[in-house]
Amino acid sequence: MVVKCAALLPHPPIIVEQIGGHELKKANKTVEGFKKTVSQLADYQNELDLVIFVTPHGPVFRSTASLIIKKTLAGDFSEFGHSKIKFSEKSDIEFAEKLIARAREKQLSLQPLRTKDLNNYGIDQELDHGIMVPLHYFKKFDIKLPILPLSIGFISYQELYKIGQEIAKTADKLDYKIAVIASGDLSHRLKKGAPAGFNSEAHIFDERLIQYFKEQNFKSILNFDSELVKKAGECGLRPIVTMLGALDGLNAKTSVNSYEGPFGVGYGTVFIDVK
Repeated sequence: MVVKCAALLPHPPIIVEQIGGHELKKANKTVEGFKKTVSQLADYQNELDLVIFVTPHGPVFRSTASLIIKKTLAGDFSEFGHSKIKFSEKSDIEFAEKLIARAREKQLSLQPLRTKDLNNYGIDQELDHGIMVPLHYFKKFDIKLPILPLSIGFISYQELYKIGQEIAKTADKLDYKIAVIASGDLSHRLKKGAPAGFNSEAHIFDERLIQYFKEQNFKSILNFDSELVKKAGECGLRPIVTMLGALDGLNAKTSVNSYEGPFGVGYGTVFIDVK
């Protein structure tokens, strides 16, 4: 199998110890779920060539998904008042260029972002917190693998799914073994004072999504009630759909490791083993 494993990981900076401080304990279930999920991923480290992150917080465009193509990817938490927490990660240009070429052949909306493009768009960091929060936990388990940062676009779920399929096909062509990480928080409207306001039905989105993962009911995730998605104000469904595209046709076993919403935003950790 070219896709060895996958995961859903949330990205609240508050679960980074230096940022969260005493507030960290309020998200203890997420911290423990994160550790368990990343430890499961670490079990595959010696079999993997590359980790692909699908993030909703990189360079996001309305008409296309995007892929940053650079040998080294850098970022820090200066946006959250901690510029000294820095990351510098190796990437894989060969895989990135091959994926872009395959997407172009299939007329899929996946835009390459090279150094010149990043400069033109005023993007000064290749890594966003949707990737850096998971990377913080990767370091705890000494996971050292090249990564690829793919940002969602506001294109159709069907097209994102097809991009996910092309990720797996690219890995097959290059004889790579990969992991695919969907970085995403769930509803942002679970309680009054939540980041996107409150919606009394938002919790239903989270409950259904977690149940679908427990049941390995990927079809229902791909056909989620669009009105409920709007009510939730989530940022995780598009990364999840892309990840599921990479798992298309594979025998996947899911493990839901945690779920909670202590600050009005739902955080779920899920590991997916491919047999």
